[in-house]
Amino acid sequence: MKKTLIVLAGVLLLAGCAPNREKQLKAIEEHEQALSSLDIISDDGDLDAMLSLYRTFAADFPDDSLAPVYLQRAADVSISVGRQEQAVALLDSVIDLYPGFEDLGGCWFLKGYAYETAGQYDQAREAYTYFVENYPDHSLANDTRKTLPYLGMSPEEMLEAILRENEQ
Repeated sequence: MKKTLIVLAGVLLLAGCAPNREKQLKAIEEHEQALSSLDIISDDGDLDAMLSLYRTFAADFPDDSLAPVYLQRAADVSISVGRQEQAVALLDSVIDLYPGFEDLGGCWFLKGYAYETAGQYDQAREAYTYFVENYPDHSLANDTRKTLPYLGMSPEEMLEAILRENEQ
């Protein structure tokens, strides 16, 4: 009887310490709503908290279908605030850990975009090329294919290249 009580107490203790999926989902939803209602996000702390919620959920529930979704969202937010290296690392996690993720193509596109906005055009070209070759039916593939030749060009250079192409 004493052993049973000790085991039961241990199970209850572990259950109390285990991450609670529903609480985390609710916190993420509330934070997303709060951030989306703001016109301008003035506090990096809000974004850091959102990023932390996404990463914590994925770490606590790596087998959950929402884990890659939240990592992709974290990457998207990271890109929007200029944290391209962090975004690429998050996207690489999704690509490596979730090869069956339904929007893996979107991850490759975002990876290219993160590199592009960081001015790393060779890496961006690699990611975009992989994206259009492996996800040709993705909604962004056609536009990406058309803009790839102009990657890294200034608007003036791009206009000149387009005009040259039209002359031929």
